[in-house]
Amino acid sequence: MDEVAFHLSQRLESLQVVVYSAGQNGLRWVEQLLDKGYDLALSTWNSEQRQLLNNIISQKIDLTIQFGKQISNTTIKYTNPTFLYVRLTQLVGPEWDQRVVMAGCVGLLVGTGIGISVGLCLQTPPRPVSLMKAVTVTGFTGVDAVAYMEDVVTPTICSPDDVLIQVRGGTVDPVDIKICNGYARVLRKQLNKYNPNVRGELPLVLGRDVAGVVRDIGAAVTRLEVGDEVWCAVPPWLPGTLAEVVVVKQQYVSHKPRTLAFDGAASLPYSGTVAWDAVAVKAKLSVHNASSKRVLVHCASTGVGCLITQICHNMGAHVSVTCLNRAAPVMSALGADKVFALESADIEKQLLREERYDVVFNTAGSVAHEFCLRFCKYEGFVITTISSQLASDTFGLCLGFMYTTWVRLAHSLFGYTSWGNC
Repeated sequence: MDEVAFHLSQRLESLQVVVYSAGQNGLRWVEQLLDKGYDLALSTWNSEQRQLLNNIISQKIDLTIQFGKQISNTTIKYTNPTFLYVRLTQLVGPEWDQRVVMAGCVGLLVGTGIGISVGLCLQTPPRPVSLMKAVTVTGFTGVDAVAYMEDVVTPTICSPDDVLIQVRGGTVDPVDIKICNGYARVLRKQLNKYNPNVRGELPLVLGRDVAGVVRDIGAAVTRLEVGDEVWCAVPPWLPGTLAEVVVVKQQYVSHKPRTLAFDGAASLPYSGTVAWDAVAVKAKLSVHNASSKRVLVHCASTGVGCLITQICHNMGAHVSVTCLNRAAPVMSALGADKVFALESADIEKQLLREERYDVVFNTAGSVAHEFCLRFCKYEGFVITTISSQLASDTFGLCLGFMYTTWVRLAHSLFGYTSWGNC
């Protein structure tokens, strides 16, 4: 033990010597570096190039001072009343008197009056503003800011591809709740600058689906006529549809199926596009491959969940759903092969006893993602139908400035209208 302590003390002394030596060498190196830096700065200060630079700067300063004095003298000269009187005399002549001055003033006033009158006659009269009823959000603080208003400005046709629709039915979608909390706010704020029907960020009309009758169309609209019964869905960054009248681009509008009433048709467009995107695009299911797939729809009693259940059933897939117990008969009628009640305390055990699923559709959002993963095959995947947060909503000052510049260029120069998850 003593021998170990002896060797350890020797090593510590050797380490102390090495550290001390390294510190001394480092100190000498720093002193040499400072001396070289001082010598270099001193030589630069005394060099001919610095003196030449000083001379050039002094000359420029002198020229600037002289130019300022010339401007000052010229201003004083041309604002001197005596000088102005002499120039006016040379211009009008030596025989001008008070009558000439009065005639000139009268002519100036008459000309000004004629110019103002002509301008007022040529001015385009302001459009008469009519008001309508709408369901709006007055602040991005949640659903508490939702309000029913009767003084929202009625939109009008502003672009050749606009379609004005008299609303007969509209719906609220889950994404509208996110809009109440600021979803797509940054992109919407930029695009509103190019929409003459928008007079500010708030109040914002809610609603994504609409079914109604075409009342007016722009000059470039070719697929629709006044009086057509139509339906459409609008993206979250555009004004909503829960109003008496909406104006949307032709690209979003289609003819309503004749077999559907307006209230039923209004419940399908947005939820239908989300459901079809999840099934056909993301899950890549079709009538050719769905018969061999096992599908689970979590919280299937939502609007999107009901449509996913019907689509997968009609494609031939084996469909299991989770829903509230009171919705079980409806889900069975829509084509669900197995129904699991969400109120069951052992719902997770029930699902684990089943064969794992090829595709799990999560209509509840990110809070249920881990829950859905437990029942998915390793080679399968979970698809969430709730809109994820737009990247633009999280940008700071620098990225936000770059993003707004890109939106302006893309919209103004290239007419870009499809913004995806920007």
